[in-house]
Amino acid sequence: MLFAKGKDMQSRIRIILILTVAAVMMAGCAAGEGGLSFTEGLAYDETDRAWTTEEEAFRKLVRIMRQECAAPDTASGVYLLATDDRIVFLQGVKSVETDGKTPVNAYTVFEIGSVTKTFTATAVLQLWEQGKLNLDDPLRKYFPEYEKGAEITIRQLLHMESGLRREFFPDDVLENDPNFMKKYYTDGFSDDELLAALFEAEPGFPSGTKYEYSNVNYTLLAMIMEKITGESYGDYIREHIFSACGMEHSYCMEPGGLTSVPEPIPEGTYSFDFDDMFPTGYMSDFRTTRGAGDICSCAADLLAFDRALTGGKLLSRESLDEMFNTESGYGCGWVSVGRREPAYLHSGGTPSYMAHNLYCRTEKYGSLYLIILNPTVRNPSHAESIMRDLLMNY
Repeated sequence: MLFAKGKDMQSRIRIILILTVAAVMMAGCAAGEGGLSFTEGLAYDETDRAWTTEEEAFRKLVRIMRQECAAPDTASGVYLLATDDRIVFLQGVKSVETDGKTPVNAYTVFEIGSVTKTFTATAVLQLWEQGKLNLDDPLRKYFPEYEKGAEITIRQLLHMESGLRREFFPDDVLENDPNFMKKYYTDGFSDDELLAALFEAEPGFPSGTKYEYSNVNYTLLAMIMEKITGESYGDYIREHIFSACGMEHSYCMEPGGLTSVPEPIPEGTYSFDFDDMFPTGYMSDFRTTRGAGDICSCAADLLAFDRALTGGKLLSRESLDEMFNTESGYGCGWVSVGRREPAYLHSGGTPSYMAHNLYCRTEKYGSLYLIILNPTVRNPSHAESIMRDLLMNY
């Protein structure tokens, strides 16, 4: 998760690893631009607003998805299950868009939190392919004033082996001072302020010796991208990834494009006054989370990205091998969660949202993609249950 809710992303990944979850999914009523072509050839059930393939080969997967999305107290948002050449299952559950009447669908835009990291990793590996950086470049090349972390490399940032703390400021400062937390997540700090705080601290362990999840790693990667390319991180992502994949409903470093409505936050979820810090329920500033949790997207766009990425349209085979090398515990924007066959996941969380993006290589179906976008932080175990069920029974 990008945003700590009593459990940070590292804890969530650990839970998901234990559950061995993985698969691919998405849901919606297919309203909106491009909706007809996206669901062409699928059967539609008006009762539960689900689009499904009627092909016999996918009957078991459809049954699993229908059962999971029928849970009245847990299912909410958009659920998509697909392969490289077909949509298997698509359903929008409960929620409506900001207009108050359009059911959530394949094009409804959600905050995706730390799923952003897969995009940042893709961009960094593109620059590596172009010879504009070396994965073994040390941080002193880009931040010469950072003496305590001078020898940390880009590769170690990508694989979460840097030893840097989870956020730019210590957890106890963020958690115990609501005003400071509000500035961090809503008003933002300048890069100079963030880096000054980071440079004062010793890394938690020698770089390259173990895996420990850190949002700072990926924000530093975004800063390095800007130093190399001379353009903003957001502009690079829009031009080289969004445009290349046809992602017309995605936003990078741009609050305000959301069409989903976050559900009310259950009392006791946070230790601070949620309504005071996030009166609209949305993130209002992404400066301190760029590269780590700043993208807003929809299920259709995420599927387009996943297919382009794994199909070699964004990265070379060598770069993909680096991306999915999870020997350290973390690839480049992915965690390995497969036991029967290779499967990779990244989850994300913001104050009001949860997102799960799963890619599985199967002998029976080829590539499977599961995308779950929830406008709520309730019941994170429900998405894990769906992924586990699919992984164990497909």
